[in-house]
Amino acid sequence: MAFLQAAAPTGLRSDPLLSADNAIPERHIVVATLRNAAPRLGLSTSVLTTLDAMLSCLAPKRNHHTVFASNATLTFRRNGISDRTIRRHAAALQEIGLLVRRDSPNGKRFTKHSRHDGKALRFGFDLTPLFERLHEIAALAAEVLRERDQIDYVRSKIRSAANHSLQHDPNNIHALNTLRVLRRKLSLTDCEKLLADQPLATVQAEAEDDIVDASTATLAASDGQNVRHYHRSNKEDIDKEEKPVTTDTPGQNQGNEITIPELLRACPEASQFALDKVTTHHDVIAHARTLAPMLGINNHSYDAAQLRLGAMGAAMTVWAIMQFHEKIKSVGAYFRSLTTGAKSADFSPEKLVKRLASSQTQLA
Repeated sequence: MAFLQAAAPTGLRSDPLLSADNAIPERHIVVATLRNAAPRLGLSTSVLTTLDAMLSCLAPKRNHHTVFASNATLTFRRNGISDRTIRRHAAALQEIGLLVRRDSPNGKRFTKHSRHDGKALRFGFDLTPLFERLHEIAALAAEVLRERDQIDYVRSKIRSAANHSLQHDPNNIHALNTLRVLRRKLSLTDCEKLLADQPLATVQAEAEDDIVDASTATLAASDGQNVRHYHRSNKEDIDKEEKPVTTDTPGQNQGNEITIPELLRACPEASQFALDKVTTHHDVIAHARTLAPMLGINNHSYDAAQLRLGAMGAAMTVWAIMQFHEKIKSVGAYFRSLTTGAKSADFSPEKLVKRLASSQTQLA
């Protein structure tokens, strides 16, 4: 009590807390986003681990983003790496633009308050640039995930084409070399060049196989195993068609039964992650696209959900899941189950949001 009375006149406690209640993302979400965006940022695994140790030194509720932990503390949290490595990693983070190093005259990390004007000097590792760029980093992470999905698709196409060539000629040197090259880590450009080197007829055959429709299934009727496989795919397609696919035009999809203010009240966790004010349907959808990779929802699952529920329906589902994602063991699998799984026929994004709104009202 005496401390509070002494500190109150200085104004040191008047700053609003930066917390989970005021747009500070949880540490594991920040680290997961950074991990996905690492190739775009030039962030190595060891430097990212040191940054994670720094983030672990920040209080959940605070009015700053400065790390005061000593090198000894950071070394302990990094399982005994050297002080020199800590300094090198801090320099790398500063060069990338995720950290500002504010050194005191004696090299220590601390806060010096002014009772006169209620201000403070903080010496340490300032991670404010990281949190200011988090929205940009999330967009980079989404790009990386999209490119990764495309690389996986092209690699599968190349591998299938090479195997197709080996079935006709087991000694095909070109196909064997192609499979050897696929063992390496390849960029999207490398994969596209490798695909272009494949025999045209084989690549076209694989491209046609990517689209399975009812006519294709009928032609495969001579193979019992293939019939069962295509029959299951057709059954899933029929199930998806039972729920009408909504359009992306505002006012026509069922997601618009929920107004944006209602969505913001029902899903405060998602809205707190938005660095820009959410006022339009485009803002809702764009923010959901940013949140999805942070939650572990890949582009394929999101696109499938958008095809079934419409752009606003898929976006509202992501917003709603963000509200209780800590209770879900695998968010990606849960999202697929809700939106495109076998039990998704009765799923309604607006009903989910309304239930969340009711729970928020009861808590208030």
